[in-house]
Amino acid sequence: MKANDVHSLDDSQIPVVRADNGFHLVLASPGCGKTHILAERIKYAHGQGVKYEDMLCLTFTNRAAREMINRIASVVDDAEVERLQVGNVHHFCSRFLFEENRVEADTSIIDDEEAISIIADYRNESEEGVIGDYNRSKVYQEIIFFSHLMYQMEKAHPWEYYLHPECFTKEDRDAVKLICELQRMEYNERTVVYIYHNAQQFLDDADAPRIDWKSANNIRRLLWKMYYASCYEQYKTEHHLLDFEDLLLVTYDIYSKDADCKRYPWIQVDEVQDLNAMQLAIIDLLTSKDNPVVMYLGDEQQAIFSFMGAKLETLTFLKMRCKGNIHHLLKNHRSPSYLLDVFNDFAEKQLKIDRELLPITDNELEAQPNDLKILPSDNIEAEMEEIAGTALDLFKADKSETTAVIVSSNADADKLSRVMMRYDLSHFKVSGRDLFDTPSVKLLMAHLNVLGNEHNFLAWTRILKGTKAFDSNALARRFVYKLKQLAMSPTDLLLYDKSTYVADFLQTYRNEDIIVFDTETTGLNVFEDDIIEIAAIKIRNGEIIGEPLDIYIETSRPILRKLGENENPLYDLYHSKLRNGALLSPQEGLKKFLEYAGNATLLGHNADYDYNILDFNLRRYLDISMKDCPNGYFDSLKLMRLLERNLVSYKLESLLERFNLVGENSHQAIDDAKATVSLVRLCAQKAETIVAQQTAFLNHPKVMPYVGKFRSAYQELYLSAFSKLYLLEDNAKKALILALEDAYQYFQQTAVISEIDRLEYILRYLDMDMLVDEHIPNALVEQIGSYIMDINTLKESDFCNSRSIRERVYVTTVHKAKGLEFDNVIVFDAVDGRYPNAYNKNKKSDEEDARKFYVAISRAKRRLYIAYSLSTTSKYGTHAKELTPFMLPIEHHFN
Repeated sequence: MKANDVHSLDDSQIPVVRADNGFHLVLASPGCGKTHILAERIKYAHGQGVKYEDMLCLTFTNRAAREMINRIASVVDDAEVERLQVGNVHHFCSRFLFEENRVEADTSIIDDEEAISIIADYRNESEEGVIGDYNRSKVYQEIIFFSHLMYQMEKAHPWEYYLHPECFTKEDRDAVKLICELQRMEYNERTVVYIYHNAQQFLDDADAPRIDWKSANNIRRLLWKMYYASCYEQYKTEHHLLDFEDLLLVTYDIYSKDADCKRYPWIQVDEVQDLNAMQLAIIDLLTSKDNPVVMYLGDEQQAIFSFMGAKLETLTFLKMRCKGNIHHLLKNHRSPSYLLDVFNDFAEKQLKIDRELLPITDNELEAQPNDLKILPSDNIEAEMEEIAGTALDLFKADKSETTAVIVSSNADADKLSRVMMRYDLSHFKVSGRDLFDTPSVKLLMAHLNVLGNEHNFLAWTRILKGTKAFDSNALARRFVYKLKQLAMSPTDLLLYDKSTYVADFLQTYRNEDIIVFDTETTGLNVFEDDIIEIAAIKIRNGEIIGEPLDIYIETSRPILRKLGENENPLYDLYHSKLRNGALLSPQEGLKKFLEYAGNATLLGHNADYDYNILDFNLRRYLDISMKDCPNGYFDSLKLMRLLERNLVSYKLESLLERFNLVGENSHQAIDDAKATVSLVRLCAQKAETIVAQQTAFLNHPKVMPYVGKFRSAYQELYLSAFSKLYLLEDNAKKALILALEDAYQYFQQTAVISEIDRLEYILRYLDMDMLVDEHIPNALVEQIGSYIMDINTLKESDFCNSRSIRERVYVTTVHKAKGLEFDNVIVFDAVDGRYPNAYNKNKKSDEEDARKFYVAISRAKRRLYIAYSLSTTSKYGTHAKELTPFMLPIEHHFN
């Protein structure tokens, strides 16, 4: 690192940026510049010769990953940095499983509500009723967790890696022991798994004469839990579904067994105290065996996610692993000294952190009379009024500052929000059911997802239920699954009248000429790149007619010497033809192709790309469009995804190998066209066996009403959006935002959804904070392809402190505030009984509540107010309240 590269780093940060060779642990309090040094480390390591593709940056949340990407962009001025992978562990696992073809290509990832819906179907219960009932949802959550535990037990994962060991309760273990005793089986993990897979066979054991009623109830409860858990697991397998925990478990299993999986020699992991043991084990498996550089960053003072499986012992373990390479960031770059004194006193005296390891600051700004205050109120109602008034005063005093009221529960957030409304105080509430988890927003997102991938099982289920074509998710899932079994997609119901894509292809294949074609291009931008080779072969009923066409076209755009890690075979060939004068002008080449194609239907593998880049080349060089030509087109990639739905890869070379077809995928258009001819013949053979069944299904009297309802509810919107996928918008608005607005307006007009109060927040965030890459064309297909994965992970908390947010006052729970910072913080109802919680049963819970309180107070950058009520009233009377004992070490700092 050069001297002029360290001017922005303090003395404790420089060794962290330069750290290499082995495992390192960085412990840092809030405000010590972790995100900045993580970005600087990337810049430094690349300067030392580490390739971006060999680096892996893991964070705890998607929001943190987006912040990291933005910070890296501000530090590293290198287009190649896009090869760097940044994301949370689930994001990495998802990319690995899908991009490396480790799961079936049509696999969907389900959320908690979809998982509950699947189990509710087996239990014959209303999914809406379960989702809206906290206690019933907990029962379902235990079933889901139990399915994961059984998976891990069957796969013989180490016990310490179990995600949810708590769901195998003492009562469950006692019940299994009783079953083993009655059945004369040995009590061990193999037996538990056997009972799990055959749960209903053991129900009679609950009625054994020697079993008391309590034990009998425990046996029945366990066996039914096992039964529904196994049903859930089987359903996911049959329908190619993964939940979020599956992403971890499947990745762990693959990396444990496959030595060829990519390992990373350079890894950094942020917020490591929040990771569970399985996530840490996966990171270990991702690490290269030879001379790795791994840096963990964490803060034991902010370990507050035990309910998600995180354990403070993780840091203890890492301290042992990284012995000799433990770093402490010792300078706070955010807080004035008077606030840092509060945080450090709390950390030292309440959390037992060595004072020598706590940060200092050069910001000697002195506290003003109203910067540190305790706000007592007579009762909880008065406290809320006090807080609303204080937040309003702060806003009026300086409308550029942000103020957060941090609460311990969603119910408190709701009550405070209602009081603020009475004060006419504009604010943003981050608690309770997330905006992105509401049915209306999920429907809008599903619309985007099917435009990007028409094989998205979950998105189509949401659309069929959301548009009221079906009354429940369960019925919608069954319908989509039936379509898949018949080599159909819901798009068939929208694009055809009593026919299908497969049937249309087979009819054309039998009776008309088809031009199998392929292009090679200067890049992947359909709007700007040039075609440099077009190859075409004419067939009828599978037989080749005449001679093939193979032409090369000159271009002024550069041709890449390499395609990823491989040599580009066209590079030398193109330049050889250039030297020999064998290249046609774009006008000559395109005209020659159109003459060869005539009126015939086109067909290519991934033809959406080839057809549309052909369209834009025609516009650019001949001033015509493919829409002016008579040629429709089919896509053999789509045909194979419909006809052979259990494959992990539909790339041409994979299909050639899988079905032992004639041809090779050489990345030369003529070879790819010849190989595609073989694939087309296979598609026709498979289509022959299914088309009659498709016709019978579409004409079935029980099916036709559902098809009619679906078309009525969604066809107009889908066809409109589909027609605009490749439209280059010259509108000032982004194409994706226009599509969302169109969908929202359509669904409102058709009474599918009511008004979404916070839709503007989503649209502004997308516009100002997410869809900001100027290199991505303003076309719907490009923006969905580039951003849909990130859009699918958005949460309300992403809006906080973003460029798009207009509110300056927030109400947020502690867990959702973690990682955020505000000028002013008001901690709501800091009384004994909330901090620590009166329902805590052990010392560990009290200690975590102390860390929660630390997280709450340390969000402040300028002012910190602690509010509490002196009494509370319930049906049992009025009771006195006291300030939380967590304030004892720091109370002297406050007025």
